[in-house]
Amino acid sequence: MTCLVKVSDFIRRVYGDQGSHPARQTIVRQCKLGKLPAEQKGNLWYIKWDIYQKQTGNDLVDKVLGN
Repeated sequence: MTCLVKVSDFIRRVYGDQGSHPARQTIVRQCKLGKLPAEQKGNLWYIKWDIYQKQTGNDLVDKVLGN
């Protein structure tokens, strides 16, 4: 089962509570463009946390591994 987290939770997990972080709209745009593993439910976007954590940062490797 996929672990879904809200965009606000994703920002907190990845960038922490302090310091600079991307705006919520930036994360949503990345979801819409397919740059983040996510799904939309109604008007809200949720990041597939377990899949995000498995990504290597290399698009080709991630496609081959199915991440």
